[in-house]
Amino acid sequence: MENRTEQHSNGGNAAAKAAAGARAATAAAARLEDPSPEVRDAALAALRGLGTAALPALAAVLPFLGERREEYSACRVLEAIGPAAVPELLAVRADGPGRLRRHALHALAHLGGCAGLSARDRAALERLVRVKLLDDLLPDEMWDFHWVAVPGGSYEAAFEALGLHDRTPATLAMGLSGRVYDEAVVARPDGTDLTVHRVFVTPEIAGWRLLFGTVLVNCPDDGRLERLAEACGQAHYYFRDCYEDCHHWAIAERGRGVVRSFQTYREPAWTGEPLPWEEPQTEDPLWEPGTFEPNASLESDSRAVAERVTVDPEEIDGDTPMTGHGWFALTAPGVGHGVFPGVLSI
Repeated sequence: MENRTEQHSNGGNAAAKAAAGARAATAAAARLEDPSPEVRDAALAALRGLGTAALPALAAVLPFLGERREEYSACRVLEAIGPAAVPELLAVRADGPGRLRRHALHALAHLGGCAGLSARDRAALERLVRVKLLDDLLPDEMWDFHWVAVPGGSYEAAFEALGLHDRTPATLAMGLSGRVYDEAVVARPDGTDLTVHRVFVTPEIAGWRLLFGTVLVNCPDDGRLERLAEACGQAHYYFRDCYEDCHHWAIAERGRGVVRSFQTYREPAWTGEPLPWEEPQTEDPLWEPGTFEPNASLESDSRAVAERVTVDPEEIDGDTPMTGHGWFALTAPGVGHGVFPGVLSI
């Protein structure tokens, strides 16, 4: 009896909490009609703070996706609601009201909840992405700590070399936000699990295409960097940890494999002979004979090497030459891009 009483009490508390959240969401939604921008901003902030409890206000939030001033705040509310918003957004796409259909599509793209879209809506979403690609801008998000660079003129061969499938156009914002959740587990026809990874290929930046994805970590050690070099002419790998303590870079060329690499804490740290652009170890003020490995140089910082010979992503700005558009591609065919969780910015 005591357990039943406790369960009843917990259930009552949950119901009361849900009712309070619904009331708060309804009140904040009403304030979104206020003519004062400050009041609307406060209402959107309050809805964001409610998290999934803001769902009853979804219809009131959607129009603000089309308002330059409030678009960012509206997107943050959608992020707070999360996947719980997807069924209602799909219902808006299917049944209206018509004035919200365009905003619902935008929201679904932002939430990555496109698996349930109709073929017509998928085509509309692709058009939306292509419109954004016409004026693709650098997002404010951080770049990853590891990436691969291949020449822009031969990058098409990278898809086959890495076994990538089902590529689809992607903006820079999509690529950088998509790296947060770039792994998904789906069921094979026989019921076993299949792990699928997503790889983002940037537009051509200063003559190079950069490839991002957790599946690319350590690719110099398993032969994939060499395969990329055979396919594209050359391939570069760069890695650093978030503390800037451990660095790894490697350069592979067609017909020669990995010609030069460095990795902190590896024994030996250097492989291959110094390349012409490397600063010799004798330039170190603390250099003494026997201090370094015979084939060492001063080029141990992966970002500095990338800036010197390809592209350091964190140095990309509005003046950096950029052409074409980016791509998402998957490590398994036929699973679709809608299997990945998380939010995709456009």
